[in-house]
Parts: sequence; C-alpha cells; structure tokens
Amino acid sequence: MNDTGVIYFLIALAATTIGAVPLGLVNLSVVDTALKNGSQKATAIAHGASVVEVIFALSSLVAGAWFSEFFEGNPMVRYFVFAVLLVFGLFFWFKKNQGKLKKEQGKSVGFLKGALLNIVSIQVLLFWLLAATVLSAKQLLPSSLPEILFFLAGVWLAKMAILKIYAFLALRVVSRAHKLSSNINRVIGLVLMTVAVIQLIKI
Repeated sequence: MNDTGVIYFLIALAATTIGAVPLGLVNLSVVDTALKNGSQKATAIAHGASVVEVIFALSSLVAGAWFSEFFEGNPMVRYFVFAVLLVFGLFFWFKKNQGKLKKEQGKSVGFLKGALLNIVSIQVLLFWLLAATVLSAKQLLPSSLPEILFFLAGVWLAKMAILKIYAFLALRVVSRAHKLSSNINRVIGLVLMTVAVIQLIKI
C-alpha cells in the first residue's frame, strides 16, 4: 500500500464512520437481529449493507454531479425518505417482540435484507453526494483506479466495523437491560419515526 493509497483509505474510513454511526434502518436492523438471532446473522446483514455502501460511494465519485443535481431539484426524494422511515418505524412499533426466532434466516437472506435496507435508505446516498462534494472542494477525491480501490476498501471496512460494533453493543449492553431488550421493537420504531419527523422538518 503506497502513501497515496493510505491517505485515501483513511479518508474513506473517516467519511464512512461519520455517515454510518447515526441510527438508521440498517443499524437498528442489525441490533434487532443480533438480539434475536445472534451476531452471525447480524453480520450477514452488515455484509449486504456494506456492499451497497460501496456502490453508493462509487456512484458519488463517478457521477456525483449528476446525482446531486437530480436530488437537489427533486423534493419528492426527501418525501420518499420520510415515508420510508415512517413506514419502517410504524412496522417496528407494532411488531411483536418474539425473542429468538424459531426459524433462523440463512446468510443469503440476511445479506439481501442488509442490501435492501441500505438501498431504500436514500439518506445514505445523499450523505455520499455531500461527502463527494466536500472532498472535491478540498481536492481530496481519488482519481486513479488504485486510489479509488483503496478508497472503496476503506468504505467497506468502516461500514462493516460500525455495524459489528452495533451488534456487539446489542449483545453486551442491550441484552442485559431486560426492559429495553423486551421492548426493542418499540425502541427501534420510535427512533425511526423521530428521524422521519426530523427529515420532514428539513423539507
């Protein structure tokens, strides 16, 4: 790994961490799955979400200007984000907490679930468009193929790390708080609906 590659790798790590830490559909789904099916199933979701994260980052690098113009000129995108968050929030709020599922999901199902949740989380793509704009202004965007590959590797690693930390905290912290664990679906639903309201206020 050359010095330039290290720089873009670290930039990607920092940018992805900033975007991945805030609670969202994928993070909360990882927490929910970790509590009910264990860390292995949660990791499958993390893999799917991380692949989509890399695609979003690459799309922003390659066609950031076009995407940015489309989203900024289309207020319906933000209404879509609000609707998705609200629907998932209501879904979790009314979903019964059944504890560990009797029929555990396969890795492929978990992977597809993680990918789908990150795809519908349009705010993730919006974050990458903003990140690409900021990096471009500071002349920190990767340009050559090796630089882009290092950058995308940093994106994938950071996303996976953050989601695995969420799963770890769910198993080590949330699972020990019985009241919180038994009402995890309502907690997730409340968080998502709160984020939806914040998104609506921004429109």
